[in-house]
Amino acid sequence: MKKFITFKSVLSVLSILLSAVVISGCGTDNDNMSAPPENAPAQDETQAPGDENTTEEGVDQDQESQTGHTFTKFDLDVEYKDNKKFEAEYEAEGNGEAEIKDTLNDKSSKGDDAYKELSPLLEQLKIDANSDEQEVVTQVIEVFGLEKDYTEFELEVTYEDGTSKEYKLKQ
Repeated sequence: MKKFITFKSVLSVLSILLSAVVISGCGTDNDNMSAPPENAPAQDETQAPGDENTTEEGVDQDQESQTGHTFTKFDLDVEYKDNKKFEAEYEAEGNGEAEIKDTLNDKSSKGDDAYKELSPLLEQLKIDANSDEQEVVTQVIEVFGLEKDYTEFELEVTYEDGTSKEYKLKQ
């Protein structure tokens, strides 16, 4: 008895082969299954599942990881003789807002330009709600490159944990 190869049987064999190719292409590299992706944040082995964005103190790190600093609001006003001022504002609410008014150097910026200038400065500040007032003032003056002969220094900060602090000094 002769067997004929029909179109239907060829189609069946091709569909099985195609399915096998597709399935094998969707496999994973078993040698690399335990390694996290290159851009994955490092995870502390002591953290419980779901706590990826918290430190040992339990402070949420989402804001810092997005911006590089731990402020949700930063409002700096430094006054000098002859009505000269340096003002820098940053607020994270909504889309975020930033503005710099610098009459010392006749410069001002707003929006993205101001944020690009402020962000690296804010990242350099190593202050928190427990920092001493004089340490905060000293760091801000140094990081922002401001003159120390100000007549009035005023800073309002809201830290990532919701704590608001106000620092005021007159000379």
